[in-house]
Amino acid sequence: MSHAAHKRLTAGRMAARLLIVLLSLALTIVLVAHRSFPERGGLGLFLDNLAPWLGLGVPLLFCWALAARGRISFLVLLLPLVAWSWIFGAAFLPANAPGPAAKFIVATQNVHEDGAHSSAQGLLATGADLISLQELGEGQAQEVAALLEETHPHQYTVGTVGVYSKYPILDEEPLDLGLGWSRAVKLRVRTDAGDVTVYAVHVASARPLEHAERDLMLSNLGRTLAADRSAKIIALGDFNATNADRHFSPVSEQLNKVPHEGWGFGMTWPNRPMPMLGIDHVLVRGLDTGSSDTLAVGDSDHRAVIATLDLASE
Repeated sequence: MSHAAHKRLTAGRMAARLLIVLLSLALTIVLVAHRSFPERGGLGLFLDNLAPWLGLGVPLLFCWALAARGRISFLVLLLPLVAWSWIFGAAFLPANAPGPAAKFIVATQNVHEDGAHSSAQGLLATGADLISLQELGEGQAQEVAALLEETHPHQYTVGTVGVYSKYPILDEEPLDLGLGWSRAVKLRVRTDAGDVTVYAVHVASARPLEHAERDLMLSNLGRTLAADRSAKIIALGDFNATNADRHFSPVSEQLNKVPHEGWGFGMTWPNRPMPMLGIDHVLVRGLDTGSSDTLAVGDSDHRAVIATLDLASE
């Protein structure tokens, strides 16, 4: 190699190392402070909900650093790696939950209007004690009610949200959460291990430039949960927000997400070709969290979430 060619190669590697350092620092800042970026133009919504996927930048930069052959590049890459592990590492690892003493299985799915019957059949096979369906289409509530009448005789439906339980349902209350029409329900379920307050919700959709209604519902749900003095609470449904979304905080500050039992984050949307966002949740307060899994059932664009809980108090 000529001297001139060697100088060009060296200069190229130096430039690559500098760029790797800058990108590593930028990635670290975005990971740590994604909720602080402005929401203008959908930037905040985009960064918040895709934040877990930013970890893919670390192996990409690592491969580039190998080609650039710079020690400083590898050292600086530790910053985004540590940041991602600190923020998302625990949620990525499989849950190590003990076997429940008072086993209670709940299932939830957004059925996407016309997939309710097939989803209900699939969720019935899981042995769930309580099933919540959202986005029930016209006539779907009656069809699902008939399908589950024998196994889940205690039923309550408001708008597009339905709850089907093996145990008696008491004190039903529709919730509009600020929209002026009900997209959620609050009810009390009497189980063999005591009463449990259940919130089944279908939060408004979120788009980059249109998520005010979703934010309002999440904020009001957070206030409702904060005021609820029930000993045991389960909230489940389509929240249209991931754990990392800044507007999900009013809810996540009140309840604990049931951890995913396998590797990964338990993404639920879109169902096909591959889930990218975990916007469907089962959350609890006042009971051992157990573990959850996702399941592709029916013809919905959402995967279902199945959670095995322990009704024994924390």
